Amino acid sequence: MLTSALRTALTGIFTLGLIVTTSPAQTPSPCGVMAQGIMWFVVGGGTPTTTHAYRDSAGRVRSETSMPLCNVIGPDGQFQPLITISVDDPATRTSMSWQVNDTGEKVARVYHEPDPKTAVATAPPLTDQQRQRIAQLQEHSRKYTRNEKLGSKMIGGVMTDGSRQITTIPAGEQGNDRPIETTDEYWTTRDSTMMMLHIFDDPRAGHTVTEVTELIRGEPDPSLFAPPPGYKLVEQVRTTKPVAPAQ
Repeated sequence: MLTSALRTALTGIFTLGLIVTTSPAQTPSPCGVMAQGIMWFVVGGGTPTTTHAYRDSAGRVRSETSMPLCNVIGPDGQFQPLITISVDDPATRTSMSWQVNDTGEKVARVYHEPDPKTAVATAPPLTDQQRQRIAQLQEHSRKYTRNEKLGSKMIGGVMTDGSRQITTIPAGEQGNDRPIETTDEYWTTRDSTMMMLHIFDDPRAGHTVTEVTELIRGEPDPSLFAPPPGYKLVEQVRTTKPVAPAQ
């Protein structure tokens, strides 16, 4: 099904389909997961990259991605891949990131996300122009987007349910001389905690497939969700624009 000649790296938490919830209460499954995946990007070239991801029963997610094209010289004088690691913790609304094999300063950055309830409470009311734009986007979605159920199938030994969203961009809307159709296909486990396969097609960007190739159910080692000893913690608070409450 997949083309092996053209591949690129996985990045971010979404890569292996581990679904990050916003609080422990929303974590659908009490068990941990360890997964390995790869992404095929059928436009241009690329180097195959494997990403490992881990989610514990508290909802924390760790993703580690090796970047083969970003090699560094190790202590033994040999080239080593630069590995980027990120950890998202929905309970504390924090995310951390650090790099392994980096020859520079060993730093782990901790980002504190603002409370979404506070952002909504302090947001100014929507202007008439903003409300009109939202209505236009909703109407466009109703008119030009359709959803399909694809049934069920086994992926990696796990039963999954599939769905597809098809969006049509009419001719002339974005400078296009003919309609553009994009498709998003998702295959998730029945407990909705893992996206095992994601296929995205866009004539402007190409064909992308992200697939979990190995899945192990079990609680990961807690030490995976913290930087190794010797890393300096640098804490930052993310700032976001207030979100206006629904009206």
